[in-house]
Amino acid sequence: MLAGLLVFRVWSVIHAISPRAQPVDLVTLVQAQDQPGSIAWKVKHDQRINLLLLGYGGPGHDGPYLADSVMLVSIRPSTHQAIMISLPRDLWVKIPALPNNRFLLGKLNSAYAIGMDHASYPNVRSDWQTATGGGDLAAATVSQITGQPIDYWVGIDFKAFRDVVNALGGVRVNVPTTLDDPYFPLGETTGMMHVHIDAGWQQFDGEHALEYARSRETTSDFDRSRRQQLIMLAVRQRIFSLNAVPRMLSLLGALQDNVRTNLRPADFRPLADLAGQIKDADIRRVSIDTSNLLRSSFLGGQYILKPLDPTYGALHQYLAMALPDRSVLARQTPFLVQDGSRRYWLPYGIGTPASIMTSLLQAEGWQASLAPPAAQRVAQTQILDGSGGKAVATVVWLQSYFGGVISVVPAPASGPSVTLLLGSDFTWKTFPAPGVS
Repeated sequence: MLAGLLVFRVWSVIHAISPRAQPVDLVTLVQAQDQPGSIAWKVKHDQRINLLLLGYGGPGHDGPYLADSVMLVSIRPSTHQAIMISLPRDLWVKIPALPNNRFLLGKLNSAYAIGMDHASYPNVRSDWQTATGGGDLAAATVSQITGQPIDYWVGIDFKAFRDVVNALGGVRVNVPTTLDDPYFPLGETTGMMHVHIDAGWQQFDGEHALEYARSRETTSDFDRSRRQQLIMLAVRQRIFSLNAVPRMLSLLGALQDNVRTNLRPADFRPLADLAGQIKDADIRRVSIDTSNLLRSSFLGGQYILKPLDPTYGALHQYLAMALPDRSVLARQTPFLVQDGSRRYWLPYGIGTPASIMTSLLQAEGWQASLAPPAAQRVAQTQILDGSGGKAVATVVWLQSYFGGVISVVPAPASGPSVTLLLGSDFTWKTFPAPGVS
């Protein structure tokens, strides 16, 4: 009798968090099954795994299911590499919410809410009128933006986040810049409180970790995205330093009303095992924002973000190449990135195509440096190889990403022996004037 009640309790918790779970999944908690499409199967066949993380206020907050945080974590199993990509909640997107391939236009953060609030959105596709509709719709929207299939998603509200951090005994974060925010929202009221966090190593409990991750009034959404990445890394480090995966499983009962996922129970442990094998140095971090591929705009009085490339092709290409083979990175040769074309459009102050691409390439682990603009205008992208054949891996990868032609040149007197010279074929496509597609 007692054993039966315990099984029923475990099943109730699992089904609340993972509505797609089936009773047979209780068995897989003990021994993972590598069914096609499962995490164990993807690891075995070295298929890239894309996990979407969504953070939202939850019941009691204004817009309880508007995603405050949208983060894509992409993992390459065989090399134990990962990249964290933060996507801004104000990105103006097509949300594939309606039947017959029709969509709603809105901010990215509303996709989860549309799939959760069936009363306010009764006409959404039947796919989203389910217990996992919010995360499924958010995943479909992010997939369109990034060009990446979203395998799994996890939605967590503020209460669950606090509980997790507190259950771990807090987390340590190396705060890069002092944060001072006198306008942080006070609980579930209209009041405000003053949040001040000094630079340097800080020990955060759940409440302070949430404050650090959510503050934005005196900085920006983009700064906040980077802080959220730091917090997620700190939580991960704490979990594995304590060997706390079993402890987290015991916490599931407290989180059942505040966490949702499309992960099946059979995926929990293989995902934890894979995450535990990834070293901090092999986790790259990037935010897609107005310093690289987006621009600010206003629509009907509200602030929104739009891609510089309205086709999202530049973002798709970047993320498709975001986890270069470890062996290629190990053999890489430092290279310069140089503007060879004046045929592009960028908002004032954002930089140049070469400076943007240099920063994005560095985020992936490449030893890229910015060179002064070329004296002559170049129509076609060129990869100038002065390495004498020593930079084959780097040159081949650059051509696979940027296209163009490879030209063998004399070795320079000093500095990197390879130069990526961006031509109009790349810059006009990636950074077109508004209204040009």
